[in-house]
Amino acid sequence: MSIQQIMSTGLSALAANQQALKATSTNVANVNTAGYARLDVQFTSRTATGGLTGVEININRVANTYLAAAEMRGASDVASADVMAQFMDRAQGLLGDPSDSSSVFGTLDPAFSSFGALAVDPASALRRSGSLSDLQTMLSQLDTTAGEISALRDESHSRIVSAVEEANALMGGIAKLNASIQRSTIAGVSSSDAETEQQRMVDRLSEIVDIRTQTRALGGVEIRTTDGLLLVDVDAATIGLNSNAGNEPYPSIVMMPPRSTTETPLETHLGGGELKGLLRVRDKELVDLQLAFGEFAAGAADALNAAHNQASAVPAPNQLTGSNTGLIATDRLNFTGVTHIAIVDGAGAVVRNLRVDFGAGQILDDQANSTIFANSIGDFQTALNSALGGDGTASFANGSLTIASAAPGNGVVATDDPTTPASRGGRGFSQAFGLNDLVAHGSPVSYATGLSGADLHGFTAGQTVTFAVRDTNGSIARRIDFTVGAGTTMASLRSDIDSALAGYGQTTLDATGRLSLVTTNGNVGRIDVIDDTTTRGDTNISFSGLFGLGESLPSQRSRSLAIRSDILSDPNKLATAQADLAGAAAGARVLSPGDGRGALAIEAAGTKARTFASAGGLTGQVTSVMDYAARLAGHAGVKAEALDSAKAAAQSVRQEVKDRRSSEEGVNLDEELVKMTTYQQAYAAASRMIQAAKDLYDIVLNMV
Repeated sequence: MSIQQIMSTGLSALAANQQALKATSTNVANVNTAGYARLDVQFTSRTATGGLTGVEININRVANTYLAAAEMRGASDVASADVMAQFMDRAQGLLGDPSDSSSVFGTLDPAFSSFGALAVDPASALRRSGSLSDLQTMLSQLDTTAGEISALRDESHSRIVSAVEEANALMGGIAKLNASIQRSTIAGVSSSDAETEQQRMVDRLSEIVDIRTQTRALGGVEIRTTDGLLLVDVDAATIGLNSNAGNEPYPSIVMMPPRSTTETPLETHLGGGELKGLLRVRDKELVDLQLAFGEFAAGAADALNAAHNQASAVPAPNQLTGSNTGLIATDRLNFTGVTHIAIVDGAGAVVRNLRVDFGAGQILDDQANSTIFANSIGDFQTALNSALGGDGTASFANGSLTIASAAPGNGVVATDDPTTPASRGGRGFSQAFGLNDLVAHGSPVSYATGLSGADLHGFTAGQTVTFAVRDTNGSIARRIDFTVGAGTTMASLRSDIDSALAGYGQTTLDATGRLSLVTTNGNVGRIDVIDDTTTRGDTNISFSGLFGLGESLPSQRSRSLAIRSDILSDPNKLATAQADLAGAAAGARVLSPGDGRGALAIEAAGTKARTFASAGGLTGQVTSVMDYAARLAGHAGVKAEALDSAKAAAQSVRQEVKDRRSSEEGVNLDEELVKMTTYQQAYAAASRMIQAAKDLYDIVLNMV
């Protein structure tokens, strides 16, 4: 070997060990840097590659693509489970413990039981005010809790917007680093710092959106969703809210792929990640809770109203004005049984007593005078107005029935027959029209309309409804625009809707007149209504408002429930008595100030079995308001606990993968110290070799 070869070998060893020391120092400096993969040093003899004498060095990042992919999947699963567990735990906390008097469920018992205390002394102004105060507390707590659940949904939407913005920033940064890494690769320059920063971004992006990566030929990564939708190459996709969402309060998520201006739905391509968890919370879990809570609140209000409609204040009110039922004059009565309507004087004595037999289509007064009516609300109102004679009037307009006494000092009482009570859709006569409601709401709280397939639907041809077909995660999979056709009956309207929803769902109309949208496809979670321009007759109530279709209206039933304004301002109008009208002749006293049976009936309404429809995650059932509250609280608790367990399981899997990846890609300080010592000694040996070559060269020169 010549002196020149010795010198060349020494110089190459010197340079290689210098680079090796630099790589080791970099490893040590980044021992706690997130996303850092250690640099591995490999020495290669130049002669082994057919080159000159000496040594070459190759420095590569140690990256296990399998473990990296596994950890990204784990990160997506943990992020999704974590965000759902957080929100549902908070939602469950809003409902509270039924045994806690400060919780929404804890206000139920005082509200109902206070009416039992009122029955002891129904004439007491103090007890009346106390009962109304307890009831107002319950209604206020219902409104507050519903508002807080809604606020959680708004918060989830805000976090979705923030997550989208962060994802866009990360994807843009990854694309820029792809270009930087590619330039470094072409120039033969190390891109370790850029690759480390890019890996950090990829790891964070995997927590927001579940992704898979593929190494590009010239360095950098290509990122796609797990089902192959391109997110990043040399350019980045842009994620945003659907610009065609119209008046939807919570738009879906869309994406514009790299180098494209066409929006593509993204939600169906997401299988995990923080964004997926937030979308599921916003569009599924919290909606289910809102619907179930709305059904509970409506059931409580309806139970109170059912009892109050069978009772009467003393003295009786001069006028009974019903709520807007959404019914029109041409609707069939669809009542069975018997009800009694009476005009009484200020002392509670009968002035005129009417027995209404819906089966016979006859109104019979206390003088045995008979008035016949046909089977429609308009015909009945006309007949009732006639039967009242000069003692009172009956009118029906804008979906509301009004019965008034002609004399200022007289009052109106309505109660169903104790033997064969009147019923329409499972509701008594006064309750069906809301003539003497205790709890008021701006829209119907019960969707048992009593309508049948033979009734006219009451909507105008050309009015439109937009249905949204949602998948099992609550994401909108398809929108269906429906236009009311020429058919005039409920049966024809149902048939037209069924045709429009073909393959996704169909309508059902039960015996109580409740219309529901039932899914017929296993991939469909529910069918929502997101836009409705219909109006039924003169009621100003839409198709979805009448039947409680969609997610918005049913969930809003727990909001703005209030004690009827005239009762709140004058507690003496609270109905605490019951009038025994069956068979009562003119002059008979049917109301007494000391009668507390009406108050007792209101107290019993909390434990009386009633029908609750399927709502959210709770199936339809016949139970009391108190029991339904307990089941709702239990359901929310089980859901929160299940999500906590899913979160713990996902964290365990991710930690296992993370530990394995760290053991392979991470920096071990002991190993790096050994390597540094080795490289330092090799560097010193290379220096001595060069020095020896120099000395030899000097000796040779001196010999000449």
